[in-house]
Amino acid sequence: MRTFIVRLQGESEQYEISQELLDKMNVHDNKIAEYVKDANVLQDKIRGEIEKMQAIAKKGNVVNFKKSDYVVPLKDITIDEAAEIFEGEGIIKG
Repeated sequence: MRTFIVRLQGESEQYEISQELLDKMNVHDNKIAEYVKDANVLQDKIRGEIEKMQAIAKKGNVVNFKKSDYVVPLKDITIDEAAEIFEGEGIIKG
């Protein structure tokens, strides 16, 4: 079974997650990608989705430092930063 390494910015731990957890994170990743297309969307929605992605990642196993497949940004991200990071399909492609 393929697993993925996820790092949460601002935290010292990384998590090894399954495809199932990655798919769940991707739901929130896609929502953020849609939110940043609309400059009128409240930043709170983006922060809420990042918190959900972080919570899902934490369901994985803590691993020693490895090359990360995905990096979830801090929840206090600005709209401009989110627009840059989540442009297009977001951080999880596919």
